[in-house]
Amino acid sequence: MTVSPPAVATNTSTRPRLFTPGPVEIPARILRALSQIPPHHRTEVFRATYRKVSEDLKWLHQTQGEVLMLAASGTGAMEACVVNLMAPGARALVLVGGKFGERWGSILKAYGVPFDVISVEWGHAVPAAEVDRRLAADASISTVFGTQSETSTATLHDVEAIAKVTRARGRRLVVDAITGIGVHPLPQDAWGVDVVVTGSQKGLMSPPGIATVSLAPWALEAIEGERLPRFYWDLRKARKSLPAGESAFTPAVSLIFAVGEAITMMREEGLDAVHRRHARLAAATREGAQALGFSIFSRHPANSVTALLPPAPVDASALVKRLREVHGITVAGGQDHMKGKMIRVGHMGAYDLSDIYVLLGALEECVNALGAPASGSMEAARKAWERA
Repeated sequence: MTVSPPAVATNTSTRPRLFTPGPVEIPARILRALSQIPPHHRTEVFRATYRKVSEDLKWLHQTQGEVLMLAASGTGAMEACVVNLMAPGARALVLVGGKFGERWGSILKAYGVPFDVISVEWGHAVPAAEVDRRLAADASISTVFGTQSETSTATLHDVEAIAKVTRARGRRLVVDAITGIGVHPLPQDAWGVDVVVTGSQKGLMSPPGIATVSLAPWALEAIEGERLPRFYWDLRKARKSLPAGESAFTPAVSLIFAVGEAITMMREEGLDAVHRRHARLAAATREGAQALGFSIFSRHPANSVTALLPPAPVDASALVKRLREVHGITVAGGQDHMKGKMIRVGHMGAYDLSDIYVLLGALEECVNALGAPASGSMEAARKAWERA
């Protein structure tokens, strides 16, 4: 059993920092947007904002379809996809490589929807060829549910390749891009992805509470007809209300202002630049951590989150605790069988290289204090940032 050295007294001048897989740190501009007095949601002032943010979300998703906002977490949008797309008796295929791929299966099971599973070892990506094989063998599968960035393993799945398969086979593809949108490219229409789900507290740099369902132009009618029981999650109501600049039910007014400001920030930076910055942040994090003796868990690393296995004899739980208590930095631990074995570092949103230096400096202190002398993380991170 590894015994942690006593933590020094927390420096009260050190502000708390979030490097979690979500929620992420909220930039000052978005905090200011949140602080304004919210108008009533059935006024022209708010309707204009609602329409603008809806259009901005189409720009972010790169679709000519419609993006519907729900007052919910990302899981609410996932459930909305299941009840609006699955007809009674239809079958689904679920792509599982971690906890959030499993969540699709849990939702389908709750509604009694029959489904098959393609499961891969944690840290591995689902092969598009296997998706093709399964769809070729079972014509009853109408919809494939998958994940772009699997947050529990920090693994990126090849949505573009999977979408080529589903389009060729005439099946729908629904993608959880909750830690993908605003981080990784996912041009919905160009790739042929029918439905994309995201949430406000990840790449959108806002507090939790808004989930979105993006329907490609050809998928707009997929929510019509006989489907599973639906009321709050009935996307037909959301579509009907959208042209008037309204939501079917009470919207998260202040959060919509926050999301609007977040997308304005992305427009100013440029979407390609946003994606490149996240690639550089991830490269710097990975290389800097490896210089300290950490191993990268994923075989196909995402740019939203980095999953790290600490060097011996460092205990992952002790590392998470020391980062929080000594440095004011919060990261996440592993889930399920990886609990106590890994840490997961989030770098989605308005982070830059200086933030990664802060993180790596704290990691360097911690691994040294916990018995694994190491150095050189900053230089390794700088070189990776410049190369990426």
